[in-house]
Amino acid sequence: MILENKKDLINYLDSLSKENSIGVITGSFDLLHDGHKYALDYSSKLVDKLIVLVNSDETIYIYKGKNRPIESFEKRIKNLEEYNNNLIYVELEEVIPNNLLKIIKPNKYFISKEWNFNPAEKIELIDFSTEIIEHPELEGFSSSKIVEEKIMTKFKDDQAIFLDRDGTINEDNGYINTSEDIEIKEINLKGIREMSKLNYKNIIISNQSGVSRGYFTESDLKKVNNRVIELIKENGGRIDQIYFDTSLPENPSNFRKPNNGMLLRAIEEFNIVLKDSWLIGDKDTDVELAKKNNIKSIYIKNEKYEYNSRFIYDYSVNDLYEAFKIILEFDKSY
Repeated sequence: MILENKKDLINYLDSLSKENSIGVITGSFDLLHDGHKYALDYSSKLVDKLIVLVNSDETIYIYKGKNRPIESFEKRIKNLEEYNNNLIYVELEEVIPNNLLKIIKPNKYFISKEWNFNPAEKIELIDFSTEIIEHPELEGFSSSKIVEEKIMTKFKDDQAIFLDRDGTINEDNGYINTSEDIEIKEINLKGIREMSKLNYKNIIISNQSGVSRGYFTESDLKKVNNRVIELIKENGGRIDQIYFDTSLPENPSNFRKPNNGMLLRAIEEFNIVLKDSWLIGDKDTDVELAKKNNIKSIYIKNEKYEYNSRFIYDYSVNDLYEAFKIILEFDKSY
């Protein structure tokens, strides 16, 4: 049975007896195979009701790359219903299922051996006293491996270092309206130069509400951005792309951080896999964007800005060269 929205989910949960045990399992279920079926069968036997959170096309696109899913959400749901119509299927429209977990409060949460918990997700489960169970797997059955071996060999996924601009690359001098006002410390130029030697796309993502506030035009903004690229290039570094959003915080577009529009554009243009990427910034919106999309985050300390967010960054540094060293050490360990 498919529950179309949160209201349907709440009504369904209200209809259950308090004695019913509820389990949750999540996944993309792309190219439904015997490994998926085995996990569903195993999990459904351990609870009275099993709710299957099926990733939307957009969330798979975010964490697995541009060329996934192979099958649309509608096709994946159809395959699941045809296999077992007694389970409850709900579309998962977030990379981290916290909002749905708060509604369901499952007794058991079923994961695969390779499941990589987001800290925020684990906190929610601990709060509900949820039992986390690793379901057994059938050897040789993995959607990722099937796709990689049979379908995706012709595509190349990429990874990125997403960089905020003001306060991260250049000095935070308020609303910068001319290229002459751009100041970049040598240590930051060095950091980007070294990052440019790694196997990442260097992509700037920047909120620039000064355009909507009337402080400068979009043409002025592009001239400032070009100056940033020019200074980085003169010092041996590389910027592969700049995305910016000009909307106001009180009326944000889907592209304004912490919304993920700029990330989706990078996925479309460069086939970026977010889980293999980094995001570096000096605002809580940067860290929030990273956490919501399962990207490793590096917070740049900013004396002009007080960090105030429930999202905890992975690393904290003073400059981009320190950030480079963290990325380098992380890559060496894998």
